[in-house]
Amino acid sequence: MSESITKPNTIETFMKANTDLRISTDTIKEFQTQIDVIATSITKESEKQARAAGRSTIMPTDIKASLSNISGSAADLPTIFKQLEKLNAKDTANISAMIQTWLNTH
Repeated sequence: MSESITKPNTIETFMKANTDLRISTDTIKEFQTQIDVIATSITKESEKQARAAGRSTIMPTDIKASLSNISGSAADLPTIFKQLEKLNAKDTANISAMIQTWLNTH
């Protein structure tokens, strides 16, 4: 990513307003990286939404839909499955064990 959505100073101010813990410089850099990844994903997905609707303008509904597509929705089983597909083998096994434990207790 060539351009960041925000500046480290803004992130630090935001984080300090929301926690009384100290914040390392590396944390601010990582937060900025993750915000940029999320913002880029939302932008690209919003573009897809707008183009699919035959528009050349991204609308608020595109942002909402893209955020839902990216983050998933607990009420949408296909979305949950897509999130599960992203897990590595160890995490998939752990989820499987949790589900089995839940099934055994219900």
